[in-house]
Amino acid sequence: MFLIVCLVMVLAGLRVAQAATEFHAIELTGPDNRYPLISNVYSSGFIPAPEGLALDKAPDTVPAGERFGLSPDFRQHGRYWLYTRVVNLTQTSDWMLHISNFGFRQSGVLVRSDDGQVVQRFGKGGYGDTTDINTLGRAVNLNLQAGKSYLVVVELNARRGTWHPYIGLMSGQQYAAWAMHLDLAFKVAIGVILGLVVLGLVCWLLMSEVAFFWGALSSLLMLVYYLGHSSIPALIWQSAYIETDWFWWLVSSTLMTQLAFAGSFLRINRASGRWFQVFVGAALLTLVICLLATALPMEAKVRLYVLDYLVVSLVILGSGVAKVRREGSYYFIYLLGWFPVVLSMLQVVLVTQGASRAFQEVTESYKMLHVLYIQILHMLLHAVALILRVRALRDEKVRAEYLSQSKSRFIAQSSHDLSQPLNSMSIFLEHLQPHVQGLDGKKILYRLKNTHRQMSESFKSIMDLSKLESGAIRPELKAVQLNDLFARLQNEYRVLAREKGIELRFHPCSVTVFSDPMLLDRMLRNLVSNAVKYTDTGRVVVGCRRRGRQVAIQVLDTGCGMDDSVQQHIFDIYHRAADVPQKTEGAGIGLSIVRHIAELLEHPVNVISRPGQGSTFTLSVPVLADPALPRSAAADQGDSALKVSLIIQDDALRDALSARLQSWQCQVSVFRSVDEAWQSGWPAAVLLCDDAALTQTALPADAVQRLARDLVAACVCATDAALPAQWIAVSPQLLPSQLRALLNVAARRRQSPMSLDMPT
Repeated sequence: MFLIVCLVMVLAGLRVAQAATEFHAIELTGPDNRYPLISNVYSSGFIPAPEGLALDKAPDTVPAGERFGLSPDFRQHGRYWLYTRVVNLTQTSDWMLHISNFGFRQSGVLVRSDDGQVVQRFGKGGYGDTTDINTLGRAVNLNLQAGKSYLVVVELNARRGTWHPYIGLMSGQQYAAWAMHLDLAFKVAIGVILGLVVLGLVCWLLMSEVAFFWGALSSLLMLVYYLGHSSIPALIWQSAYIETDWFWWLVSSTLMTQLAFAGSFLRINRASGRWFQVFVGAALLTLVICLLATALPMEAKVRLYVLDYLVVSLVILGSGVAKVRREGSYYFIYLLGWFPVVLSMLQVVLVTQGASRAFQEVTESYKMLHVLYIQILHMLLHAVALILRVRALRDEKVRAEYLSQSKSRFIAQSSHDLSQPLNSMSIFLEHLQPHVQGLDGKKILYRLKNTHRQMSESFKSIMDLSKLESGAIRPELKAVQLNDLFARLQNEYRVLAREKGIELRFHPCSVTVFSDPMLLDRMLRNLVSNAVKYTDTGRVVVGCRRRGRQVAIQVLDTGCGMDDSVQQHIFDIYHRAADVPQKTEGAGIGLSIVRHIAELLEHPVNVISRPGQGSTFTLSVPVLADPALPRSAAADQGDSALKVSLIIQDDALRDALSARLQSWQCQVSVFRSVDEAWQSGWPAAVLLCDDAALTQTALPADAVQRLARDLVAACVCATDAALPAQWIAVSPQLLPSQLRALLNVAARRRQSPMSLDMPT
């Protein structure tokens, strides 16, 4: 009975061995061909190797059980054997057996003939042993004598799932040519990619266009990812490719930089609304998955990263499609640039999920080369899109600069024509006041004066903004005592705050800052004015906080406040919130002037606000290192009275004007001509002449105009007389009231060099 059982077992083993070896032999008919060993016709297919059984026992012990065909599942078994027969019908005995994919570990090949058997292992390195490293994998030398038949058993080992293997047999000469062509294509692709990366970084440095940086960085990370699957780890570190934690960090970093590139190219920001939230959500998902991957098993990692890749791809493609639908142009090329990468990933899905091909070379092994050239196409398309984008932005900038210059020229040319009627209107209103007796008439006169004041303030703000935009203002930095500045502003706005029934409080601040006193005064004046204007109940508080070498000047109010959407545009010209009451005065220019001065002085300004709770504007100003060196602006301004140059030929009128000016604490100097006043160097704030003196001057026209820019220049003449640009016509009949207005203009101009106020 025992003998019968043993006989049955032997016969069963022979049947299994026969089934495993039921395949045709591969006939080597020429040295110029490559012969794929993985085939349902010419091989046994992959068979799980028994646990603990060495490769040299494979010919005598064919494993029974499940066959995995041409696609071994290393997640179920870590080691597989592939049986095939080879008959060498050529005169060549030098052959190379190549195995693609660097994810296999400790692979080997057994060759048995009638003379015995030889086992060779694929080494980790390419130097000093029989293993040769090429672009796609490793190869070992086999000595196959002419006319003989061999049983070849290939052993593959892998820790987890890996790419479909390609096993090919070729002559030594054919292998050398094949490997050289692969290596050349591989190195050319790497060189092109690195060149495009360097070009992108150079463009980023030269143009300050952040999309170039993110595009170059994402491409570099993609290249590192691909090179990790190539021959480089085997050549440099003599190791197989293993998916360690750094691999998952690399994948996450690549996805994050691709999101950053897409967001910067499409100009996704907080103002983008829904798309900004989508991009932030995709970035957070990538970060969370990256953190979770360190603690999850392999299967869970793969599923999570597949999900992450799908989400990132949908966000990038969806935002690109939305941009193309709205704006088209170069955004279509940008969108087209993502499709090579998407198609490459679809190839992975088709290979891993599709049916295996049994009768031809496994071309998926060439993906290592394909992906590099796909990346080159991806980078070239995006480079073209970036170039078109830069050109479009440059055209927009040139157009905007042209419009800005045209606006500045228009304002400069029309300033004289606009200022003269406003000045005359102010004089007429002052002259009309004594003649208005009735209550209704006084109300109308009050409204007229209020309307005129608003017009004058708006005109002054427009002129100031024009000067800032044209670069005509040059800051003069010196020591500024904040206490003096706060005291001046408190005195100026105390009455307005009291009329509105709100509290205006300035906290003492003994800090001395280094800034332009007039420009800093104008910034704080606009901020305080806005705070008082938009606060109906509560208080306005102004103070400062020392922050290292900076001092933060803060203006807090309990006004209506703003939401985030309004804060994004609060410093734009002519911007006013939609919920601001219509009764609130102003054209929306004041905060735009604050922003321009802040950029000019390099004093950062920001705002924090909550609807219904108020706003806080913060201005950062550098602290003066040694406050004792220069004097404060207030002291400089208070050391001398206004200086006036008089050129009046009528003696009686000249003496009367001189006496009146001196009674107003002005210093008066009398000259015989405008030329003499010009050459004297007298630092006058006001020059007043008659039409005869102005007509007889020998100064060139540009010098006369420059004189009006340096000080307040006025001429006693008819109101319709032709005067040089920026000269003020003073009517003889209204001389006393206009003279006081001239002094007020000079005083305000000394406080702010931007001021172009005319007598009001």
